[in-house]
Amino acid sequence: MLVQSDTLAACFRIKRTQDVDIHARNLDAWEQQYEQTSPGAFRGEVRELLDHDLQVFEEVANCATNQRCRPWRGGVWVGLAVPEADGGLRFMGRPSHGLQLMLAGGEEPFDLQVPAGHGLYGMVLDKEQLARHVQALHQQPWPEHWAGVPRVQPVTARQRHRLAGMVREVLRCLHEQPEALHHEASRRKLREALLTVLCDVVMPQTLSEAASPRHLRRQELVRKVRELVFEHPEQPLSVAELCARLHVTRRTLQNGFQEALGTSPATYLRTVRLNAVRRALREQAPAVTIADTAARWGFWHMGHFSQDYKALFGETPSRTRQLV
Repeated sequence: MLVQSDTLAACFRIKRTQDVDIHARNLDAWEQQYEQTSPGAFRGEVRELLDHDLQVFEEVANCATNQRCRPWRGGVWVGLAVPEADGGLRFMGRPSHGLQLMLAGGEEPFDLQVPAGHGLYGMVLDKEQLARHVQALHQQPWPEHWAGVPRVQPVTARQRHRLAGMVREVLRCLHEQPEALHHEASRRKLREALLTVLCDVVMPQTLSEAASPRHLRRQELVRKVRELVFEHPEQPLSVAELCARLHVTRRTLQNGFQEALGTSPATYLRTVRLNAVRRALREQAPAVTIADTAARWGFWHMGHFSQDYKALFGETPSRTRQLV
């Protein structure tokens, strides 16, 4: 679904997909990579308003995902978990709940682990524009030292209700009447309403870093493991080899993954490799066999591979290839 204004700038879209990689690309102007981590046939939906340097969206999927995300440069992302109840969402490796805003800039990527059936409300605004509104409403500057490092801010139930309600109302109204984006006056008032509500909620003096130095080290450990996995897929690494490469003990690796992702290194490695096979099956020429693709990612037992693949994605490898 696409509705654009006369200036070809503002649009409202609803995008649905049954592929986790397409779901990651369905959010405009973001750099993202997702991996499906819970079993089942994937279904994801993004509802999105995009108007120059303003983006408002809701994203939801029926399966759990590991997400590596970065919004557009110069933007500030403000995220809110959906639903409000604590369901296992992690932001930068730490549990995040509905009474907490998540903030990040476009300078560095951030990590999310989103449980099955959960989603996010998100807004991305120009950092300078947001800073001007904060200054006008609160008579205090946006923190100069904030360089896009992921932050969190506690909110009250009333603040959450107001902000989440505003996002829901914007997306509902545009779904019912997307023609509103044809007119500059309505786009201007919509932006003003969103900024006012957001700046009434965001309080710069209450922002705190999303992750402690210890958590950041463990997030970095996970990032390095992922890089090693994709650097040489023809040489699948064991947990012991990862420990040797990264100069950490098995216990350190285990604790790091359990805290950052809530899973073991071995389970993470298998999940990443299965997602990589699925990605390849959707992108490769049919001349490359499923067995060759699986073997490239270290799956030598085709029976076990097929079982694990179907258990995670809810379809056989051959079915994935047929759907391309």
